[in-house]
Amino acid sequence: MEGATGMTDEPMSRQERVERMRARFQDRGRPGIAADSRRDARQTRRIYLPLATAASVICLVLIGVRLQRGDAVGLWLALYAVGALVSGAGALLAKRGHTRWALASVAVGVGLAGLGDAPTMQ
Repeated sequence: MEGATGMTDEPMSRQERVERMRARFQDRGRPGIAADSRRDARQTRRIYLPLATAASVICLVLIGVRLQRGDAVGLWLALYAVGALVSGAGALLAKRGHTRWALASVAVGVGLAGLGDAPTMQ
C-alpha cells in the first residue's frame, strides 16, 4: 500500500535503503563531490601537520629555555617532554591522514605542556 509520499508502508530492506540513498545522492547533480572530499582532506592535513610540528618544537624550545634559566630538573621537564612527544605523534598522524586523532594528540600534548608550566611546577 502506498502512502501520500509515494513510499510504501512496508519496511524497506537494507539494500532498498542503500539504492534509494544512492539515487538521491546522484540526483544532487554534483559530479565533483569525491574530488571536493579529497581536496578538503588534503587541506586539513596541510593545516594539522604544521600545527602539530609547531606544538612539538615549542615544547622542545621551552625545555631549553627553562634549563638555560637554571630551573631545577623536575616533573615539569617530563611533562614538557611527553607533550612534545605526543604532539610529534600528532604530526605523524596528520601526515597519514588521521586528522581527528592528530588534533586530539596535539590538544593532549599542549595540555601536558601547560601543566608543566603551572605555578606549582616552577
